Amino acid sequence: MNQSKEKFALIIQDIAKENGLNLIEAITAYSEENDLDMREIIPLLDRNLTEQIKLDAIEHRYVLGIKKAKELPL
Repeated sequence: MNQSKEKFALIIQDIAKENGLNLIEAITAYSEENDLDMREIIPLLDRNLTEQIKLDAIEHRYVLGIKKAKELPL
């Protein structure tokens, strides 16, 4: 697999948008469809996509011990 981090991020975001998935689910679907191990995906993650994945993980409570920040009323 030889593609840029930017192109990979666009592919994953398109998969997520088209299928109503979060980024973690989209990466999993992409990996399964392309018969890739998750370790092969890690080098393709850019900083922005990594941060978005972290936010998805917190929002969907995939990460234990981290609470979603409550929004302050304005």
